[in-house]
Amino acid sequence: MSYLLSALLVASTALIWLLFVTLAPDHGEWAPILRDTAYFLTALSLARFAEVLVNSLVDDSDGNSRTTDLVKVMSSIVIYVAAMLFWLHYGMAFDITNLLATSAIVSLVLGFALQNTLGNLFSGLSLELERPLRVGDFIRKGSVEGEVVAMKWRSIFLRTADGSSVILPNSMLATDAVEVVRRGQLVRATIPFLIPDDIPPMRVFKVIEDVLDRGIPGVATDPLPSAVIKGPVPETRVMQYALRCHTTKPIDVTSLGSRVLTALWYAFDRQGIPMTGEGRDTPEKGPLHGPPVLAEIARFGRFLRFGPGETIPPELAGFVVDGGIHEEVLRQEIDLDAELAPILAADFGPNRLPLIPPNDTRLVARQAALFLGPVAFMLADHYGSLTSDPYLLYHAVASRIPDGVDRDRFLSNAPERPLRLLASGDAFGWAGRVQLEAVATRRRSVVYSADLLVFDETVHPALAECVAREEVLDRMLNSSPLLASLGSEMLEARLLKQTMQRI
Repeated sequence: MSYLLSALLVASTALIWLLFVTLAPDHGEWAPILRDTAYFLTALSLARFAEVLVNSLVDDSDGNSRTTDLVKVMSSIVIYVAAMLFWLHYGMAFDITNLLATSAIVSLVLGFALQNTLGNLFSGLSLELERPLRVGDFIRKGSVEGEVVAMKWRSIFLRTADGSSVILPNSMLATDAVEVVRRGQLVRATIPFLIPDDIPPMRVFKVIEDVLDRGIPGVATDPLPSAVIKGPVPETRVMQYALRCHTTKPIDVTSLGSRVLTALWYAFDRQGIPMTGEGRDTPEKGPLHGPPVLAEIARFGRFLRFGPGETIPPELAGFVVDGGIHEEVLRQEIDLDAELAPILAADFGPNRLPLIPPNDTRLVARQAALFLGPVAFMLADHYGSLTSDPYLLYHAVASRIPDGVDRDRFLSNAPERPLRLLASGDAFGWAGRVQLEAVATRRRSVVYSADLLVFDETVHPALAECVAREEVLDRMLNSSPLLASLGSEMLEARLLKQTMQRI
């Protein structure tokens, strides 16, 4: 828009000069008006050209300012004042000496009246010259902290962790101590937690090491995270530990701590280690939820709980008691057209709850926008509320891309395999357990949380002999096309064979 206004200004200037050259000789009464107007527009055009030139020097290729807008504001003021003086002197034949003398007196009066405003202005100038912070940096001043989103001529705008905005006058930053974390700079976060003091520290460290090896979103791997003992809590039976890790987003330290503690809780729970502040014994697990058959065979298995985003170890086989997990499906095991048909046929009705995380949906939409334009965001939100599988989401959106080459380019970003959601009562891992496929063939990850009932190979005979064995075998068979083609009798024989081989 700014370039359009510049073009119109230059075109208007050229038109007035053309009218002055062509009409002045024949219409002398119009000559002074056209001349003064032409000088005025020329001065504005030159000022606009200089302003665009300065802005191009302080902006990067994406149009984002490399510095504060103070440079732009001050340079624009100087440029347009100079342009007006040029017009008054050369266009209007005005003696600007008296004007400059008068403006000095006016400036003195205004200086006394606007002390605070000018203080912020000159503080902004000092910040601009020293450049101690930039847009995107994180600053902390007393109880105020946030990410710098804009640096104006009078103040700095911060975005806090709550999403609100804080405005700090430049004078406060120029006179008081301020903690600054550069954009992209690593900062260390210390996340404390409590463990009963009768748990050996090396056992605690081993669990933490396993969690860190799997990775936690937002935790930097260099420098490596570390765990330390901070000491016993007086008059309690607990020991305080702390996980020290680094992140490039200090504004999200609170959410990072939540993710770390969530991952640690599930890992400690699977090892029977309570995270508690009172050192009490691990509470007994309540009755199992889900189908009655799981309660009947629960005595033969182990109950494990996993948190959001965790990957289920591939050697485990069992049943989902509560929550859900995503399991990879081989491409030949699904009919893609049949899976897409109900998704593509669904009407664009009222807003539905998303089944795919919003960040993942927006990523798909941005990739599709290269081929579909803004409508890609509406399509991604619609299809993302109809399936929990990113593979199907990509193919549903791709069906709207008319060009085959563009469609293939878009699908190159899609996951290699589709997923299916395993919910309460569904079996997993049995095809690998009876050696119908490699154990690590299918990746399984937790959606939000998952309570699993898993079985060792030594309890296979007990499973085969339990009262509900037919229902158990049916659930195993339904968990995989490979098992379904095997049949219940052969599945039972293979389970017993695996047990005999171990013996």
